[in-house]
Amino acid sequence: MKAASRVRGSPKLVLAARLILGSVFVYASLDKIAHPREFARVVVNYGVLPAEAAVYLAYALPWLELGLGVLLVAGFRVKATSLALSSLLVVFAAAVLTKHLNGGAGGCGCFSVGGGPESLALLLGRNLALLACGLFIWGQTKTTIRNEAV
Repeated sequence: MKAASRVRGSPKLVLAARLILGSVFVYASLDKIAHPREFARVVVNYGVLPAEAAVYLAYALPWLELGLGVLLVAGFRVKATSLALSSLLVVFAAAVLTKHLNGGAGGCGCFSVGGGPESLALLLGRNLALLACGLFIWGQTKTTIRNEAV
């Protein structure tokens, strides 16, 4: 059996959304991969996880972002990949909100480990726009299973 993805609505619109969302995640991963220690400090500063767990997450997360972004741009397992990215965006929004409510300072680490603080409205608005893109892709993509001789 082999899974394939088909698009329900406008294939061009879904392709554009895939390229945008996938590229955003690839771009977001690059500075974090290049500066893992600085990104670990940013993640620890969120105060959402114990410090040791936050450091492990900080080293793994950029690679996950890169991999999922590349998969989405390449069109591989589009439905699952868009759902995974959408899930990450929900987690990111929750972390940003928690940090804000706890009075956390410093940059979000979204695209650059050295970035300054951004407004909560901007951070959540950007996350919601990207989440809408991911859910649009997920909703417009159908997964079909084909039986093929081995």
